[in-house]
Amino acid sequence: MNSALRKKLGVVKGAPFKAHIAYDPDTGNIGLARPGEVSVGDEVVPATFDRNRYYATVRGFMRRFSPKLGKYVYIERQNNWYAFRHQETEAPPTFTEMVPPRKRTRKKAGPPEPTE
Repeated sequence: MNSALRKKLGVVKGAPFKAHIAYDPDTGNIGLARPGEVSVGDEVVPATFDRNRYYATVRGFMRRFSPKLGKYVYIERQNNWYAFRHQETEAPPTFTEMVPPRKRTRKKAGPPEPTE
């Protein structure tokens, strides 16, 4: 978790913290929220992020939802959930069927004409 997100979440430097992680199968977005800021069932256990690298073990989440692997970018905050979308989905479309224009080639100069 990068420092900008930790700042938004109010994480104290060098301290572990907890956060709920959610997945929206319709959009492929991942949500992140602090406990107490969102309404979730009592059976939902927040992930614990360590104090050194701010990593969390989310094996159960990954097995259950199988989100696309890769980088996710922040898109919005709604109802105290921070939403993240996969970088490929957020990036502008590429036009692979378009062919770039050909480079102009210069005519090579032939041997100089003999002078008499």
